Amino acid sequence: MSIDYDEKRDFRRMAAQHALQFRNLEDGEEGQGTCINLSATGILFSADQPLPTGTRLQIEMTPPYAVVAPFDAEVEVVRATPREEGGYEIAGRIVRMD
Repeated sequence: MSIDYDEKRDFRRMAAQHALQFRNLEDGEEGQGTCINLSATGILFSADQPLPTGTRLQIEMTPPYAVVAPFDAEVEVVRATPREEGGYEIAGRIVRMD
């Protein structure tokens, strides 16, 4: 299979600046963030707090456009990186989509 775009990933990332809500599936703690980008297998979002690697989250995102379907998925955190402007970038692997 030939990949003809600069970033040699299996799936392209789509920029998506939308508010999202998440819930920790282990302790029920809830939070909010902003989606940065999304692909067929993962999501990158910003949040005020770090989340430990391996944490399972239920993420819900409802875009403001009626033509875009809501996003509802179970995600496993793979990385949390501090941002220069404050907060954290959270990278997650999509485990299951509802």
